Amino acid sequence: MTKIIVIGAGVSGIAAATKLLENGFRNLLVLEGESRIGGRVHTIPFASNVVDLGAQWCHGEKDNVVFQLANPHGFFSSATTKYDNFACIKSNGDVVDEKISSRLCEMAIGILEGNKDELKTYLGSLGSFIVEKYGKLLETEQYKDIDKNTAYQFLDFFHRYENSIEASDTWYDTSARGYLHYWDCDGDRLLNWKDRGYKTILDLLMKKIPNPTNAFDIEDKILLNKTVTKIDYGRNDGFVNVQCADGTSYLANHVISTVSLGVLKENYLSMFEPALPRYKVNAIQGLGIGTVDKIYLEFEKPFWSDNWQGFSLLWEQSDMEEVKKRSAWLQDVFGFYIVDFQPNILCGWISGPRARMMEMASEDEIRRDVMFLLRKFLKTDVPEPKRVLTSSWYSNPHFRGSYSFRSVTTDLLQTSAADLAKPLTNSQGVPILQFAGEATHDHYYSTVHGALETGWREAGRIIDFYKRPLSNL
Repeated sequence: MTKIIVIGAGVSGIAAATKLLENGFRNLLVLEGESRIGGRVHTIPFASNVVDLGAQWCHGEKDNVVFQLANPHGFFSSATTKYDNFACIKSNGDVVDEKISSRLCEMAIGILEGNKDELKTYLGSLGSFIVEKYGKLLETEQYKDIDKNTAYQFLDFFHRYENSIEASDTWYDTSARGYLHYWDCDGDRLLNWKDRGYKTILDLLMKKIPNPTNAFDIEDKILLNKTVTKIDYGRNDGFVNVQCADGTSYLANHVISTVSLGVLKENYLSMFEPALPRYKVNAIQGLGIGTVDKIYLEFEKPFWSDNWQGFSLLWEQSDMEEVKKRSAWLQDVFGFYIVDFQPNILCGWISGPRARMMEMASEDEIRRDVMFLLRKFLKTDVPEPKRVLTSSWYSNPHFRGSYSFRSVTTDLLQTSAADLAKPLTNSQGVPILQFAGEATHDHYYSTVHGALETGWREAGRIIDFYKRPLSNL
C-alpha cells in the first residue's frame, strides 16, 4: 500500500493530510516537530478569551478558501482597528492632528496603489520607490503645508509598518516588482475570529466542525515532537527515508514537506540527501522570510476610552537616541492597538532584526521597557499590566521566521515560489519529494489561505498521479 509522510502539522500539512484521507489514502503519517499542531497558527487562552500568537485575521473574502470554509458558520466579524487610518502620537507626547495623519497615510498608501504599472518595471527595492515618490509629493502644492519633520517621522513609521506586512527587515530588501506578486482577496481584509481564534481552521479541516462525529480519524496519524533532520530521497529501492532527531526513521513512497522557508534556509545543506538541485537552492536562498512579533499586555481594566483604538509611534530624533541607549529593540515597536473580544488587552507590534532582539529579552525586561514606551508616548500614568505575552517566531528552531516575501535577491537569482514548489521525481516520473507551505504559493504567500491551498495542491498531485491509467505509470 502507498505510504505517504507529511512533514509538519501546520495548516498546509493538515490540509494535505485531510485531503488525502478524504480520498482514501489511509497509510499516512504526519511528523510534527512541535508539541502541538497548527504551525504558525497558534491560538492560546489569555485574559478573558484567547489570543493568536501567529496568524490572526482572515484576509479577504473572494477566492479565499479560509473564508469559504468558515463564513457559513458565522465565525467572523470585522476588526475594529483598520490600520489604514492611523492615530499617531510623537515620542514627545504630541498628538498629530488626525487630518494630517490621514493625509500622510493616504499619500503613502496611494504611492503603492496608484503606481502599479510603474512598479511592474521598477528594478530597485520597494523602499527606494516609496521614498523617492514620497519626497517628490511633499514638494507639491497638495502637501507643502505639512510640517516636513512630521512628514518624515510618519515615513519612518510607515517603513516599520510596511516591514510588518512584508515580514522584511527593511523595505530596501523588498523587491518593488515582487511586491505585486501578492494578490489581495477582495472584501474585508481584517476579519477576526470573534472568541474562537485562528485554530478554528484546523477544526474545520479535520471536520470537527460542524459535526464532531464526522471528523477525520487523524490524531493517531500525527506524531508530535518529531523534528526531521534528514530526508534521503535518492535510495535505489524507490523509497524516501525520513530521519528524526530522536533517532527514529520512516520509509515512504511520497513525502510532502511543509517546513517553513526559514527552516529550509538554515538546514537545506544538511537536511536533503542527495543535495537539492540548483534551481531549488536558488529558491530557498532567494525568497525572503522575516520576523514579525506581537507583545500582548493584559491590564486589570482598560485605561483607555471606549472609542480609542490604539496609536502608532512617531519618533523625535533626540528621543530615538535616548531609547537606543535603554533597549535598542524598542525603536521598532511601531504601534499599540486594541484587540477585539479582549476588552483589557493591548497588542504591540514589532518586526525585523529588533524583533529578534526582543525575543532574547526576559519577560521582566520586556514588561519594563514596554511600559517605559507607553508612558513616554501617552504622557499619563499607565497602570502596570497583569500579564505580558510575546511571540517568538524566529528563535523557535521549527520556524525561524514568520512568513515569506519577495526580496531583491529573488529578482537577482531569477527564482520564484514555483521553483520552491516544484516536486522532485524519480526516474519514472513519480513525485517522491514535494513541497508545500505559504512560501510555495505564487500569489497568496504569507497567508493561511495560501498555506492551505498548497497543502491541497500537493495532496491533489498524489491523488491525480494514482488516477492515471496503468499504462502511463
